[in-house]
Amino acid sequence: MDVNRCYRTNQKMDNKTSLSAFMDQPYPFYYESRKLLEILGIIFMIGFFFNFLLQPFGVNPDEHKMNYFWICVIHSGSPLLLLSCIALVLKLFPKTTDNWKVKKEFILILSLVLMTGITQFLLRDVIYNNPDNWSWRYFKEEVINSFIAGVFLAPVIISINLNRQQLRNKSNAHRISAAIHEVKEPQSNTIVSIDTEVKSEKFSFDSNSFIYAKAEGNYAEIFLKKENECHKLTKRISLKNLEAQLSSFTYIIKTHRSILLNVNYIENVSGNAQGYKVQLKNCTETVPVSRNYIPSFEKETTAG
Repeated sequence: MDVNRCYRTNQKMDNKTSLSAFMDQPYPFYYESRKLLEILGIIFMIGFFFNFLLQPFGVNPDEHKMNYFWICVIHSGSPLLLLSCIALVLKLFPKTTDNWKVKKEFILILSLVLMTGITQFLLRDVIYNNPDNWSWRYFKEEVINSFIAGVFLAPVIISINLNRQQLRNKSNAHRISAAIHEVKEPQSNTIVSIDTEVKSEKFSFDSNSFIYAKAEGNYAEIFLKKENECHKLTKRISLKNLEAQLSSFTYIIKTHRSILLNVNYIENVSGNAQGYKVQLKNCTETVPVSRNYIPSFEKETTAG
């Protein structure tokens, strides 16, 4: 009995560990720019045809204040407005979206489903002639219907997309690592003077010694090769400003909203669902290549 109990306990612990590891995996953040518009369009089409063609939750035309077509438009359109608002709020927290994980995707979907159910309940007086519109019964019904429509699909969609992105990025990362070479020849005049937001802190370095830089608030941490080691400078300058002043050096590229790197220092590239991770020579820290910068990164690292 004790052996069986111990075995079951170990199984539960292993299951919890596996679930925790799955939820902590990096996941691409899609809710911005063109990708957001594509997602909104897909959600609307799925929601509309699900409601209009299947009529899954029962339809009583006597209660309708408008044509059923427009009722489906309202039901399918409300999640779009909610998701757009969520995306705008998340845009204010770039560090959160840069470090997006599977568990954050689940939380976002559950929040969207819950808010959609509440919104559908609040819209009942606009859509239906029913004296019980504001009853607890209909509140539960709208929330439960939203969860039925959304939650059961979420694990399947996330799992499929996670595996698809991982396989694709890992395969491409392997190809890039195999093709790594000195992408750009060192230039003869490589000493560059950088103007910072504080005039007295102007500084210079050899662009060939530049490994990478990352944004840290109003500052930039700049990593330079010095005696085969990675030496860090912290300067009051935005990454955008630094990028502009290094624009003449084509081997220095942006791979992330907060990262600039010298492609000649790439040692190895690995892939995950969000994009790539780059190991740089003379550095212990890896730096990311986010989804939006993958095309330009691949172009620079495989050209030649």
